[in-house]
Parts: sequence; structure tokens; C-alpha cells
Amino acid sequence: MVELAYPPIAKHRGYLFWLNPANLWASRRVAKADYSNEWRHAFEAGHPPPVSRSASFATLLGTPATPASFKFIIVGDTGEGDRSQYGLVPLMRAARPDFMVVNGDVAYPAGRYEDFVAGFFQPYRNFDIPIWGTPGNHEYYSEHNGREFYDLFCTYKGSELWSSHGLRLVPQPGMYWELSDPEGRAKLVVIGIDSGKKANLDGHTGLWSKINPFDHDKHPDTEQHEWLEWRLGLANARGDAVMVLYHIPALVSRRHDGDTHLGALHRMLARHPSVRAVICGHIHNYQRYAPATFAEYCARQHGAQRAGHGPPYYIVSGNGGATLDGTLFKHDDYPVEDDVFPSEQQWKDYVGRAQRLVDAVGFGKSLLSRTLGLFKETAAKDADAAQFLSFLLVEVNGPTTSVSVVRMEDLEALFSRQPNGTRINVDDAVALLDPDALARCTTHLFDL
Repeated sequence: MVELAYPPIAKHRGYLFWLNPANLWASRRVAKADYSNEWRHAFEAGHPPPVSRSASFATLLGTPATPASFKFIIVGDTGEGDRSQYGLVPLMRAARPDFMVVNGDVAYPAGRYEDFVAGFFQPYRNFDIPIWGTPGNHEYYSEHNGREFYDLFCTYKGSELWSSHGLRLVPQPGMYWELSDPEGRAKLVVIGIDSGKKANLDGHTGLWSKINPFDHDKHPDTEQHEWLEWRLGLANARGDAVMVLYHIPALVSRRHDGDTHLGALHRMLARHPSVRAVICGHIHNYQRYAPATFAEYCARQHGAQRAGHGPPYYIVSGNGGATLDGTLFKHDDYPVEDDVFPSEQQWKDYVGRAQRLVDAVGFGKSLLSRTLGLFKETAAKDADAAQFLSFLLVEVNGPTTSVSVVRMEDLEALFSRQPNGTRINVDDAVALLDPDALARCTTHLFDL
């Protein structure tokens, strides 16, 4: 067996990190209302984004025009800055992406500047690529209601942080954005949606909204809706394939999450034939649903009928480094394909009976659950093991786009050809990986 060595900063995060009451409070901010439909536009008031909010792939790739071939990573729920996040880094480096997108929850517990340093800049030090993001709910828990994310990803205010950590800053044009190829060589469009603090893009009128005239939850983000309708219409006309990314899923764990208000979004996704893939995060595992299942979900829950090209592929991919969520789903309203990670059996083997009991009664993310996790056999060795993590690898070759999932079951097994006792620095270990390590972990999913 090899000896895995983690950077010192990672030792102060993970399970014990979440037992800090200050971090638990910061990660919930229960007393703060959700005005994210207004906040995201207020951030941009001083530096309005381009009208189209669109950038060329060439801008990220640093080329005069979009090349015939390039590849990028989509990873969700990364920013704990702990051993599990660092453990995925060797495979991410081995993929040699041209750029990366973090699909929300970039910086736990609360999107503060120190959280971005520990959960983003340090783990991805010297990647030497641009990285864009979609805001997650944890970014909106910050003292400035998500402004820190905007400053770091959409402006040059954090340029020194980027350069000092060996990352290339290419500011994204706003809290929601589009990547495309105006020359038409690549027929892919990637759209990042800002689903906000509570996935309340539609707004809603519950009892509290009706009796409280100051409740902003009732106000939808019509500007983001109108922009998305416009950009999807252009993609339809060009014959492009659109991949839509946003953080908080409404279809997840085989059920509809009734706390989300994303009906208008789903009706748009169904209405536009250009939409070929939908990628979410937020839940810390990997789930892939059959296109027909997603179509049934959109029809039953949102009255949305698909127009042309068949239903889009739908994936929840949120195990990029945060504490794992279980896959023993209690509901079966919308069956997931036989493609969840970790599998049910892997999850059963991973956790003890007490932890499974807590998950079964719905306290999977509670303080009780995390406390019980300390007494698991795995926790005695490593409270946040680098196991059962994944990311998506997107490879573009002219008009064809291939999407694969890269799943890591056992980090140590990827160094099997190293002599026993070899000490491996996890954040700089790509050269020591088995030559076929990436291929062993990669499964092709679909072409767009």
C-alpha cells in the first residue's frame, strides 16, 4: 500500500470542521431571507455584463478562434478543502482539461473569502486553467449575500489570488452565462444558470408571502427567464446542442423536491429542442436518469411537453469532494437508471447501521448524523475519505460532443504500481498514477 499525504490545510476541514457550531451556523443562515433574485442583479449594477452574457470558447482557451478539439471538466459541490476534495485532484489533473466548471458550492461553509481560499484556490493550485462557476446555495450564505462569488469570478478584483495560486482568471460575464462558438465550428453551447439560495427562480406565493408585503420570495427572476428563452431560441436556429448547468435540482433522489420553484425553467428546457443535457449538483452523490424519465417528470410536475430531438439527458453530479450523501433513496416516484454512485451496496458497506438509521429518518445532514459519522470504522482512519467521488469529462471534437463520467472508488488503488510504502503528495501526484488509471475510472455516457 502507498502512503497518501495531504496538505496541512486539509487537516482542519472535513467532519470536525462541520462540528464547529460557527461553521454550522454560517452554512445555514436560517435567519436570513432569500432575496437572491434581486441580489444577483444588484451585484452587476456597477459592472453590467455584456448584453448577451455570452463568451466564446476561444476566450477561455486563449486562442484566436475555437479549436477543432478541446475538453473540459464539470464538477459539483467541491469546496470543503478537505481530504476528499484533494483526493479527486490527481484524476482531474490526469484528464488534462482545457478549462473547468464548478457547478455550485465552490466554497463551504458560507462563500466567505477565506472559504474560497481553502476550498477553491488551494486545492486547485497550479491547475493553470480558467475555471468558471455557477453559484450554489452556500455561496449565498456569505455575509455579503454572494457578492464574494461575483467579485472573484466575474471581475478582476481577485486577480492576485488567481495568479498567486497558478490559475488563469478569465472573468465570466455575470452570475449566469453562456459559452458558445460564434464561428460554428463547435456545435456545443454551455449555459450556466444561477438557481440562487433556494432554487426560487419562479418566485412563490405561500401563506407567508400573502400576509407579508415585504417578502421578496414572491418575486421571480423574470430577467434571467427572458435571457434564457432568448439564448435557447438562438441555439435552436443554429442547430446547436445545449448543455444547461445549475446547482439545485428539482428532480433528485427519485422524487420531486417540492421546496424548489423552477417550473418556468423546466418548461423552457422542454420547449427548446436545442437542450440536450441538464446537469445539476447540490446532492453529494451521482445520479443519472433516463431521458424518458426526465420527460415524464417535466410533464407531471411542470406541465412541460418536449418539442423535438427527444428528451435531454439528466444528471445530478454533486460528489466532487463534499461529505457524501447516501443512495438508499426512500422514494421511487421517478426511477433512477442503474447508474448511481456510490451504488446502494457500496453505500451500505461504507456506513454503519447507526448512520443508515439516521439517513432513513431524514437527518442525513444533521449534527446528529455527522456526530455518528465520527464513530464509523472509516472515520477512525479518515473522517472524510477520498472515496466514491466523481466528475464529468466533456470532450468536443468539431460538431460532436462526448460526455463521460469519471468515478473514483479507491484512491490508493490508482497507485497500484508504486512500491509499498511510497509516500505520495496527493495534490501533486498525477505523474505517479497508474498509466491506465483515468481510463479505468471513465465511462462514456452519451454523445450530443
